[in-house]
Amino acid sequence: MAGTSHTEGHLPYFFLSYARTPRTQDDENPNLLVEKLYKDLRREILEHTFLPASAAGFMDMDMPPGVEWENRLATELATCRVFLPLYSRRYFQSEQCGKEWAAFDLRRRLHLDGRRHIPEVIVPAFWVPVPDFELPDMARSIQFTHPDLGTHYLERGLYGLMKISRYRDHYRSAVHALARRVIEVAEGVRLPPMAPCDYGSIKSAFTRDEERRFLITVLSHTTATRTAPRDARFYGSSPCDWNPYQPEDPRPVARIAADVVRHLGFEPEIGTFEHHRDELLGAGAPNCPAIVLLDVWTVLDPRFRPLLEAFDQADKPWVGVVVPWSGTDAETGQNAPALRAALRALLPAKLAQGRPAARRAVSDTSTVAGFETALRPVVEAAGNSYLRHGRVFPPQVPGSDRPRLWPLTTDDPGPDDPPGRKGRQ
Repeated sequence: MAGTSHTEGHLPYFFLSYARTPRTQDDENPNLLVEKLYKDLRREILEHTFLPASAAGFMDMDMPPGVEWENRLATELATCRVFLPLYSRRYFQSEQCGKEWAAFDLRRRLHLDGRRHIPEVIVPAFWVPVPDFELPDMARSIQFTHPDLGTHYLERGLYGLMKISRYRDHYRSAVHALARRVIEVAEGVRLPPMAPCDYGSIKSAFTRDEERRFLITVLSHTTATRTAPRDARFYGSSPCDWNPYQPEDPRPVARIAADVVRHLGFEPEIGTFEHHRDELLGAGAPNCPAIVLLDVWTVLDPRFRPLLEAFDQADKPWVGVVVPWSGTDAETGQNAPALRAALRALLPAKLAQGRPAARRAVSDTSTVAGFETALRPVVEAAGNSYLRHGRVFPPQVPGSDRPRLWPLTTDDPGPDDPPGRKGRQ
């Protein structure tokens, strides 16, 4: 195709996928730093390869006016060697970025050879730091840290290193390391090109199926809020980092729960109680089923008492509660009588909610396997309760007088018209 970066047989080494920042009233281009990063990466790659300048990489700023942009993007995504997404909170809310990810991911999955792993040709970078629990599953599973990038990069992202003058050397070092990683993957994996996909029909990889949405809420201490002498090794900077089962399992308990929820056919959404407060305590019909993973040590902390009492008094049977309780945690075991008594006093209604199998999720959780087993009936009970209490929409077909939950299937449109195609956001 005329004007592409691989007219001479050279495949572009990377495709830079990023979310545009909206312009402010001062009319200054807020994406100039992204363009600078792109040029710096290309320059670094050219220093370490025999590539012509046109084949080092691709960014949508390379497209001249009048180009059929969807066809051009589809072509570049079908031929580039590495997909380089710039992580930011805005990135994972962008439909355009999600379409680029989906188009490239489709290509690498089509080249899955027998039982071999999917080619690891996605090399992400932090534009601004994103909390781990906010990353979509497909992004969380891809390694995005490397010692050569430096600790300042993890704390501030490339944007922060560029904006603060004393970190400019750290920025140059991070760009060097990122470029070397792109070269290593591009030359080591050599993902074959394919015919461009129908880009207009691609669905964003970040689009959540709202009908299968399931909240996983973590109510826990952090290393900063824990009460002495509670062991800090179980906690992190966010409640979502809480891991009561280490060293048996290194994953935060919310991640373990997400795997169970996903296996049961839902799309998990992990967050803190503050993130989900309106859906857990607010009035009105439910938006989705939910579970609360409760750190039992919060019941002894007066700071959590009003929140726990409000949670117990909220009449929301579609919200289950699970209390992960590791049998190898000697500190919890020694304080078990006081913890259990406080738990029963603060959450009498919640602990009595649901079938006996679901109620055991506050006691039969001493191992990871026990937690997973106890969690399943809670998730199923929450899902069933949501169906009984969910919003009912009026009939949409003339002559039908029976209301129903909306929608019945994934192919059944919702009450609102589907959104039209959006440009890059």
